Amino acid sequence: MTNTFAMLPIMLLVLFATTAIIWVLVNRGMVYWGRFETVFTRNTGDVLQSLFVFTDARMILYAYVAAVVLIPIALLIILGSIFLFCLSVVILVFLPRKVIQFLQNRRNREITEVLPDVLDQISGSMLAGSTFVNAVQTMSDENSGAIKQEFSLMLREVRMGTSLEDALDNLAERVKSEDMDMVVSAAMIAREVGGNLAETLSRLSVSLRRKNEMEKKIKSLTAQGVMQGWVVSLLPFAILGALVFIEPEAVEKLFSSILGWAFLFVIIVLELIGGLFIRKIVRIDV
Repeated sequence: MTNTFAMLPIMLLVLFATTAIIWVLVNRGMVYWGRFETVFTRNTGDVLQSLFVFTDARMILYAYVAAVVLIPIALLIILGSIFLFCLSVVILVFLPRKVIQFLQNRRNREITEVLPDVLDQISGSMLAGSTFVNAVQTMSDENSGAIKQEFSLMLREVRMGTSLEDALDNLAERVKSEDMDMVVSAAMIAREVGGNLAETLSRLSVSLRRKNEMEKKIKSLTAQGVMQGWVVSLLPFAILGALVFIEPEAVEKLFSSILGWAFLFVIIVLELIGGLFIRKIVRIDV
């Protein structure tokens, strides 16, 4: 009993210290979480709005955090593999940026493919007597998809009082395409120094169409090399995955020992280096 009473102040001190540490950690964690939530929702919301995807960025954040926490834990419980646990965490951390980049590239490709035809429409309307803004409005009414969204937003900015030059700059900033930069530059130069904008857009349409054809030819000629690169890069992992299900005892040491982890690290590094070299070889800038 005496020992218990003697230990009571120490126990209370430990309890107080532990409570204080937990309170400080929770408080700082909430502060950092609030900052992260603000930055994430603002940046993600801006990117999604530029893609004309209107959704609540905060709900995307909550779903993403739940996926980062639950999916690796589920893999660890079901499969019992620390390697898959770490691999899933790494993939989920970098996945949102890759998804957004994929959506942006797909949207830019869609705009680039239809841009020559759009320029022909605008040029034809201007040759028929329409102004540039009216020609863009006619083109926007006759089209759909990403190109309609971007030019409609540009026209809406002009109606709200934004100058045409600023609206064109905003259009180029949203699309972030070399082809669109050329179109915007041609329109702004024609407005500043004069010139036949309709004829300029018509010539630019021909140049962009030839450029797209050349890029497609290059892509078709390098498709075999790209496919070979993917096959060579994924083949070791496919074989390893097959061995995990066919002969799990034979590859158990690869995931449960330091030497096995070292081999996996070397394999992944060499695969990344090989993939980068193959991508550099088959990639041709036009």
